[in-house]
Parts: sequence; structure tokens; C-alpha cells
Amino acid sequence: MQGEGKLRKGPWSEEEDEHLASAVAVLGERRWDSLARASGLRRSGKSCRLRWMNYLRPDLKHGHISEEEECVIIELHQKWGNKWSRIAQKLPGRTDNEIKNYWRSYLKKKSQAMEKGKFN
Repeated sequence: MQGEGKLRKGPWSEEEDEHLASAVAVLGERRWDSLARASGLRRSGKSCRLRWMNYLRPDLKHGHISEEEECVIIELHQKWGNKWSRIAQKLPGRTDNEIKNYWRSYLKKKSQAMEKGKFN
């Protein structure tokens, strides 16, 4: 990547988000390295892909995970373990990263408490 300067790291700006969304609208959701170069964002393909998949996709759900979604996560985690992308496929609009983080920060403790309650 000579001549292009260093790749940007760190937080994304609103302008970069808009630029990425426009690039994806024109070029599609594939070949992220090519898209990153063509867009002129000075971000890596991986960075562009993760930003799109986890934050900018129009079909993403943002906000609170419902009790019904929690039940699905707990049930599927008991069945499949830490297969976050597989679990996310059963929860349209939720990302594997979001589910993993929610599990680790909150739901794991709740699930363990529920299990203790069943056996006591």
C-alpha cells in the first residue's frame, strides 16, 4: 500500500459511516479489501466489513434484547455452546458479536442462576 499513507485506526466518524454505506450501495457486500481501496476510506477491508456487519447494516436491530430473544439464546447455547454466529442466524437482526457480548456480560450469570434454581 505504498503511496496511500497509513491506514486509519480507531473510532469511525459519521462521514466515514456515510461514505462506507454509499460504497456498499454501489459495490455490494463482498470483496471488502477491494471496497476499502475503492472507497478511499483509508481503512482495512476487515475494518470496513466489521463496521458494516456490526453497526451499519440496515436490517440490524439496535437496542434492548427481549426476554424471548434471551430464551432463544439460552436454549441454543445449551444445545450448541459458544457457536455465536450459528445462534445469531436464529435471531434476525442481531449480530454474533452482540449476542456473545450480551451472553458474557449478563446472560451467562442469569442462565447459571436459573440452572441452580432447577436443581435445588
